[in-house]
Amino acid sequence: MAYRFAVAKANPSEINPATLSIGLLALLEKVSRRAGKGDVHRLRTTVRRLEVQLGTTPPKIAKSLKKLRKNAGKVRDLDVHLGLLEQPLLPRRGRHASDSPEALCQEKLRSLLQKKLDRERSALRVRVKQSAPLLEARLPDLVQQLSGPGVTLQEARQRAGRSRRRFLQWTASIPEDEQRLHRLRIRTKKERYLLEPLRNCQEAVELAERFKQVQDAVGQWHDWSTLAELAERCFNSSKGPSGAASVLHALHARVGREYRRARRSAETARRWMTGSRMTGSRPGKASATAAGARGNPSLPARGTRARPSVSAGTGPRLVGRAG
Repeated sequence: MAYRFAVAKANPSEINPATLSIGLLALLEKVSRRAGKGDVHRLRTTVRRLEVQLGTTPPKIAKSLKKLRKNAGKVRDLDVHLGLLEQPLLPRRGRHASDSPEALCQEKLRSLLQKKLDRERSALRVRVKQSAPLLEARLPDLVQQLSGPGVTLQEARQRAGRSRRRFLQWTASIPEDEQRLHRLRIRTKKERYLLEPLRNCQEAVELAERFKQVQDAVGQWHDWSTLAELAERCFNSSKGPSGAASVLHALHARVGREYRRARRSAETARRWMTGSRMTGSRPGKASATAAGARGNPSLPARGTRARPSVSAGTGPRLVGRAG
């Protein structure tokens, strides 16, 4: 089927299972031919949104969607890692700076990741071709069966209230360990996807924006964390090439900075939600939190501040990305 007309950035007011399923089928058709960076990202987020909004689905469809999301996630992560390596990790000075051991190490890492990306893109195209027939045959009918009446303003406010309470529960104390912080991002992203379609409810709109700020900040930390882990495996510590130690130190230092920003983002969102007013004041741009790019958690009592056990040379370890 020709769904090409449907490949476009989703309008939040039109995010629902019907439009998401049409967009997904369009992306499957496009990605089967060429897995472009933007299309892979939209494929991954469309699948995730569809999973959240559909809830429980028949096992075969659920399995197919999950595999698609996982494959697309691997491609997306490598695209991001290569983007992070476009700029030097360490200052370069002098006429031959590009030939320094550190620069050569960084270029070696880029080369290895590019080869891995090529393999994952091929795997994604295979997965798309395997999944497309089932989804094209069964997804439209499933969406029609699960379609219900629109959400009233009162119901939207109730959903927003539940999402707010869940986030406050998860952040009763901002987590010290990175695994719980990463789980916060996954949970926050799901809440955001549930609230995004509720454009008739200001509380839901504001919460979704706050959740995105937290999601972006924690996601930025996670991207650097997984890149550092890949670099460690690539350079293999003591057997690594000259300059590897400096590159790894720079990566872990960046991981530590992004980790602290991610924690501050969760703290800021919580303070906003527990403030005297939640509606009427649109969330501003995330300050240091969302700078740069984009769990289950723990926030210290108001007036106190937990300090992450992260130093410039020892950033948090890898946490497996959950799609």
